[in-house]
Amino acid sequence: MPCMLRIMKKESDDKPAVGQTATSLGVRLRDVDLDSQGNAISNDKGMSVNPEWRDAPLSMIPKRLGTGGRGSSACHCFRRGSGAFQQSACGSGLELYPDSPTHGVVRPVQTIPLVTFEADLHATRLEWEIEET
Repeated sequence: MPCMLRIMKKESDDKPAVGQTATSLGVRLRDVDLDSQGNAISNDKGMSVNPEWRDAPLSMIPKRLGTGGRGSSACHCFRRGSGAFQQSACGSGLELYPDSPTHGVVRPVQTIPLVTFEADLHATRLEWEIEET
């Protein structure tokens, strides 16, 4: 599975919070295209990830890390997987689609109901680990 990082808020169990925000495990509605039936379309949109947390926008990197980030110190850098940051499967019904060397999206492998896409993302929750070194 490809290595990917995402900056998210954490729950009391040190796993990411789920939701439809830029700092949760899930996809914002503006970051996914839907067809007329409300299905998530498999294209170049989805949940944003980076190969390294240092590749995230400075506006997202937590200030507390002391690297020039301007993001909320309540957020944490989470890592999932260990393979190359390249297009490949990354969970049931999910695929990493890199759109640059420093950014990619996790998208559905095919057009599916939005609730199913969200459930597939949420099903990966226990696989995310805090990685801030």
